Amino acid sequence: MPAAAMSQPVIHRFFFALRPDDITARRTHAFAEAELGSKGLLQPERHHVTLALTEDLETIPGVLVDRLLRAGAAVRAAPFAFTLDRLSVGYGVVVLRPARIVRALRDLQAGIAHAMSDEGVGMRPGWSFQPHQTVSYRKAEQPTERAIPGFQWNATEFVLVHSYVGLHRHEIIGRWPLQAAEERQGTLL
Repeated sequence: MPAAAMSQPVIHRFFFALRPDDITARRTHAFAEAELGSKGLLQPERHHVTLALTEDLETIPGVLVDRLLRAGAAVRAAPFAFTLDRLSVGYGVVVLRPARIVRALRDLQAGIAHAMSDEGVGMRPGWSFQPHQTVSYRKAEQPTERAIPGFQWNATEFVLVHSYVGLHRHEIIGRWPLQAAEERQGTLL
């Protein structure tokens, strides 16, 4: 590794995400490899849908992780299924997207954003939620988008990830199940 690369500071990013189950991650990886070849593909264990993220940081403020963990713990949402049935190729990225708005996905993302705000943690400036699962980083001559047979998966939990930017390292530091709201039990009197 060149000395200049070794002296670069580690950049930290934290994000909340949905992760597909292992079978779906391997299926989307195999699909991407068949469509695009193996160059630049993300490994299945890195497949996710980002729900919210922080700005990139050279140092981690002491209270940040605690605030993010409290934000995650404050979110309540039921499990839901959604389908990634569009393949989008952009100038530097290839992603799978849902063709339709998934209300439960949007509600979960809004709940996380609200909980982060309540904890005083800002979202990355300029970032907006565009649901997608990245499968590859590569240059394209012309952006395209098309329908694909689709990959349905069930969102049963969301996670908080510490990403070491540029090092291809993701560390899950929080995990919360999605649970249906408990039904209220009536009284007999």
